[in-house]
Amino acid sequence: MRACRIKKYVLFIVSLLFFIQCSASVQAAGVTDPTGDFDYPDITGLASESRNGYLYVEIDFAESLEGEDCAGAVFIDTDRDPKTGYNEGSGADYVYAFNVMSIIYSDPIVTATLNDDPVSEDTLFISGNQLYIEIPLRMLGNDDGDMDIFVASHMELVKALFFDRAPDYGVLNTETGKVSIPVKSGDLEGSFQDRSGDSEGSDITGIDTWVHDGVFELLLTYKNNVNSGGNFYGEDLNGWVFIDSDQNIATGFTNTEQAPPSFGVDYRLDYTIGSMLGTDASLVTENKDSELTKMGYTQTGGIPLGVPYNDAMFAVSKNQVFFRIPLEMLGSDDGKMSLVADSFTVDEALSGKMDRVPDFGEGALDTGTGRLNPLFAYTENPSELRDSSGDSTGFGYDGDDLTSVEIGYSGNIMLLTITYKELELDDGAITTVFFDTARDASNLPEYMLVYSLYNGKLDADIFGDVDGKYGVREAGHLISMKGNRMYLSIPLEFLKDEGNMDIYVETALVPSKSEIPLTEMGREWMAGEETKTGTGEIHINPDKFGRTIYDRAPDTGFISISKQGTVQTTRNQQVNPEANPEDPAQQFPAAGQDAVGLEGEAEGQNPESPGPGTLLSVLALFAGVFALNRKDA
Repeated sequence: MRACRIKKYVLFIVSLLFFIQCSASVQAAGVTDPTGDFDYPDITGLASESRNGYLYVEIDFAESLEGEDCAGAVFIDTDRDPKTGYNEGSGADYVYAFNVMSIIYSDPIVTATLNDDPVSEDTLFISGNQLYIEIPLRMLGNDDGDMDIFVASHMELVKALFFDRAPDYGVLNTETGKVSIPVKSGDLEGSFQDRSGDSEGSDITGIDTWVHDGVFELLLTYKNNVNSGGNFYGEDLNGWVFIDSDQNIATGFTNTEQAPPSFGVDYRLDYTIGSMLGTDASLVTENKDSELTKMGYTQTGGIPLGVPYNDAMFAVSKNQVFFRIPLEMLGSDDGKMSLVADSFTVDEALSGKMDRVPDFGEGALDTGTGRLNPLFAYTENPSELRDSSGDSTGFGYDGDDLTSVEIGYSGNIMLLTITYKELELDDGAITTVFFDTARDASNLPEYMLVYSLYNGKLDADIFGDVDGKYGVREAGHLISMKGNRMYLSIPLEFLKDEGNMDIYVETALVPSKSEIPLTEMGREWMAGEETKTGTGEIHINPDKFGRTIYDRAPDTGFISISKQGTVQTTRNQQVNPEANPEDPAQQFPAAGQDAVGLEGEAEGQNPESPGPGTLLSVLALFAGVFALNRKDA
């Protein structure tokens, strides 16, 4: 067996010698790597060529590899498209990973995989300080040999969060021998200093960012040592870095929990440091291949950082934490992004405390300008509609008692602040915001935003026209809770409107299996109902008292709003903005001064009772039920 293996090695050496002799131009056009930029194994050079149906790779090191352990990977982009790849974000269609374990008085144990599938150990050979790899092109999709590669070396058993890379940035083309940067970006630099002492075990004092050569680099500086073994207080450290890569609230899977929501988080860096949790990091992003995501409901997934998955780096040294993320992993972004960092220990998380940089309410660091991007602010004076306190049929115990609705605009973003008498994390009520953008005689809303606070989780969905057909769009990143208020930031592009529309807000919770007459839109949602009348079952578990709750703002009619900032109550009692919200007598004019009631309502109907206008919310209730079912799943 040993003689057979030696024979294969000899044949492989002859092949490689022929390759080296016949490709001096490739060697000359290869790439050198700085000596001393990595401990071991330290790459000093890389050359590659595709010839005679094989991809040949030669890696030079500063020291001999014979009798030593080493590991690494060759990342191969056969279609030369950084947006495609075997592992998300690396751009590589094939990843050849290897591990060499030295054995005293015996041959080293060599293992190699190609896209996680084992390949022959004969594809790799070590001689002195050089490592040779030979991969048949048939194993690379019968590629024509014109491809981009980069290599990485390390000594870790499973994956490496810090490693030597060649070339340091970009990729080497196997046909021309030239190095290029797949994702172009300018050279950007940002820095932010945070107040020292505003946290105990997780006190971040500074953030520095750089964008260059197709990578985004982030350096977090802590007040205390956070290296392995825990921080200054002996606790493991956790952290999140929220990244709004396109600086657009319309995209993203969450927000930074500031009010109003101003940043649509497209990516989140999660990291842990310490002896119990270990030192590791991942990138959380939307899973666009998920069936739920295709249906309009966002599902996220974590991408591990480091070789052999990608060339993202994560390193900890004393009181500093360093990330290097290729821009391919951030959607081939230009590097201009909004960034917020949260850091906390386990004890701090249990007590609800953490360090945030920039501080809560101050906005986010702009990596393009190095300045702070503030939260959304009204570009026109907002208007507020007040609703009587204590007029809900649920008596205000379940986040159902609306007391005010404030509406305005920040450019093309509608800002809504909805205030309740009480609002707790375990509330079960569903709130629906109805948008009548057509303003026609039917008064039917074209869009509905439904949100619920269930088991401490806040979620929201928008129902209406999505890509030319009726559908759903998850909108959890457009809403934040603060105290007894809900803050919503709604891009007008989601409502396909210029900002002139009629709006009203309802809260509702009905007992399980209640029969509610279906509206036209409700029948469409039930998909199959063809009759003009009918009933449907709403499966929402009642609260422990079996209560049905309901409130509406305004009590009847709707709020008319224009992009210019004028808001008025239409077909409804006129609200006095100076009135005491706790005194219903001050909220509304005396009887006889009411405006015309909602069309179709019976004369003298109780404005708080679920009349025909309320039944339009059945579709929203279905949506809320679906949202609750997803949470339970």
